[in-house]
Amino acid sequence: MRTKDTHTLLALGPIDLIGRKAHATLAKGYSPLELERAGLTVKRARELGLAVDAERTSGIGANVLRLRRQLASR
Repeated sequence: MRTKDTHTLLALGPIDLIGRKAHATLAKGYSPLELERAGLTVKRARELGLAVDAERTSGIGANVLRLRRQLASR
């Protein structure tokens, strides 16, 4: 995984890691696990206008940290 590319993608939105080499790509939205770890419910995230991908089951730590920063800045 290239760190520079990953940081660029994280600036645009949540990421997902694909394949054995963990290729970073933009995700459709935050997974329910990421939302839970950031202290949000799916319903509250949607109320805040955050994209949610209920089918994605992974929990990417960088996405959780990004969510926490976003919530703290509101």
